[in-house]
Amino acid sequence: MIINMAETIDLSTLDPLSVVESEDLILGYSKSGKKFGFVPVSVVTNGGYACRRWNLNNSSPVGEAVGNIDYLRELPSMLGLGCYLVDKNHGRRKLDPANHYKLATGETAKLDGSMGDYMWGWGTKWYYAFWIEGDWFYEAVSLKPIPGRLNYIIPVASMSALGVSVVDRDNLELVSVINEAARYRGGNNDATKDGKYNTLLGRAATSLNADTFGSYARKKGQGWEAYWYAHHAAMGILFRMIFGTRNIQATYNANKDSNGLYQGGLGSGVTGVGTWWSGEQYNYYPFLPTTVGVDLADGCGVSPYQVKGSDGSTLATVNVPVFFGLKNMFGYMGRWERGKLINKVAGGQGDVYVVPKLYSTYSMSSISGMKHVATVPAAAEASVWEYIKQVSMQNLCHVPTVTGATSSTYYCDGFYNDNAVSGLRVPSVGGHANNGGNAGLEFLVVSNGVSTAYASCGSPLCEAEEDWDTTPVLVAA
Repeated sequence: MIINMAETIDLSTLDPLSVVESEDLILGYSKSGKKFGFVPVSVVTNGGYACRRWNLNNSSPVGEAVGNIDYLRELPSMLGLGCYLVDKNHGRRKLDPANHYKLATGETAKLDGSMGDYMWGWGTKWYYAFWIEGDWFYEAVSLKPIPGRLNYIIPVASMSALGVSVVDRDNLELVSVINEAARYRGGNNDATKDGKYNTLLGRAATSLNADTFGSYARKKGQGWEAYWYAHHAAMGILFRMIFGTRNIQATYNANKDSNGLYQGGLGSGVTGVGTWWSGEQYNYYPFLPTTVGVDLADGCGVSPYQVKGSDGSTLATVNVPVFFGLKNMFGYMGRWERGKLINKVAGGQGDVYVVPKLYSTYSMSSISGMKHVATVPAAAEASVWEYIKQVSMQNLCHVPTVTGATSSTYYCDGFYNDNAVSGLRVPSVGGHANNGGNAGLEFLVVSNGVSTAYASCGSPLCEAEEDWDTTPVLVAA
């Protein structure tokens, strides 16, 4: 057997190496990418973990890469980050990283629902930990438990690669497909718009409350849900780790830094649109076809789309953010988050409760059986936007605990609280197209009652192949 590096080598003549250095390379095979390549020894032998840290005394959203830079650089490949076709039994087939209309094995892939749901996620279990040490806040990700830390175990899982909801109107089932048939009509299922500039065919489904989205998702079987809070948290963790910033709306930069790491953000996304969206032409309903961004496959970047008006003119050109194949992970349509409720209390604060296990059932009208994990603050002035300074990650709840930032400092995302003093609220996360600089991965509104439904909000499909428990586990050093 021979292999070509800088020269052709006959492997049969090689002797075992008694010593290797951390920067040395070994030959490996990527199951997700379906290709051979060279991996740093440090990643395989132990190599610590991927880690970023933020100075608690510094308002910059940009984190510092620490520890094993090789691990951090290779993290997307090691996780198998990208898009898959997933069947109802959680069987998953990796799509070609460069062409989502092909499987990684080369066969044709259909995203219309006939071969499974079009999902984005990771192909291996991983571990997440956070801690404070001195003046630094650390976040770390590894394929192995992180010694000496409380570890959150993240199972193989995925969410809609579209970043939005789609409903099978025939079966009242939540799906993730690209299909312009009437069966998958988006918005409020208004057939009178078919064939018009503001058609809802091939668009996101909205105008349903969180409980309905959840019931439609669970029709698929055990392990399926509408936007489960831990999926959203995991996606935010991976973005911060890989791009090294809390500000996803930072300008997109196609160039990597001197360590070969991603930098910058994914731009403003589909936010800050004009009055054409809120006015008669679209009236807050979805305006993007679900095909936008598929051209980037498992890449990162922005995909432009020209929104047309009633007279055929271009109302706006919007840039859809793409994160290893995941589209519209913030902005565009708001997202009802499932598995988490906010109980408003005296003073306007909100006690945050979660269901620790994905396979559990819960009621949108009660916190019975749920776990209290954090408290969101009252607004300094009721119903006035604030920006997030600190976030709790307890049980992966990812909610703001301190405000006082700006759109360019700390987490850079908006928080909205009407300071009501009682009642249950459903979290609205990510922001929608009217939110502008408020939108982002930790954006949160805590003023919507549990039965609220809007033309601008959906709740994307999620799944995990095992019962996702968000209770952390201490791993001995």
